[in-house]
Amino acid sequence: MNKIILVVSLLIFTQVSFASQLSDDEQLQKVVQDFENSITTIDRSKYFSLFYDGTVSWVGVSSTNDFEKNQSKAETAKMKGQESWKPMKTYPGDHVHFFDVIVSRQKDHEMMFENIKIQQDGDIASVYLDYNHFVKGAKANWGRKSLLLVKAEDGWKINSVIFSISSAGE
Repeated sequence: MNKIILVVSLLIFTQVSFASQLSDDEQLQKVVQDFENSITTIDRSKYFSLFYDGTVSWVGVSSTNDFEKNQSKAETAKMKGQESWKPMKTYPGDHVHFFDVIVSRQKDHEMMFENIKIQQDGDIASVYLDYNHFVKGAKANWGRKSLLLVKAEDGWKINSVIFSISSAGE
């Protein structure tokens, strides 16, 4: 009788533990949700736990409209003899700089992700999404974001972020 109870208990425990495990798509969805929330709540430890321990690629691309407007402003300033900057269409960065300079210095901001599309094979994944960034309730910028992830020993980790930026001035 004790053996039957033991076997039944083991079967029930095994079923419960399998049911509580998330699928890869669910785990990836959670990474995206944690990424969004950690930016909005300025949760440094959660944010950094989402990234691969090695090199992480990070590239932003200004919308063509924003880039052309900034080029025009820079040329006008230069023609007037004013100090000017050289606008960049693409710019490298990293997740550390993004969090330390952009996220943690902003107050009352929110990042929202939508239209999330996940492709994965159990070892690597790509996530494509639309984002909106609000500061003090007003849309500051928006664009699309592409995340590449690897499944490391401790779960899915972001190892590349590429994003477009359109400013609210458009």
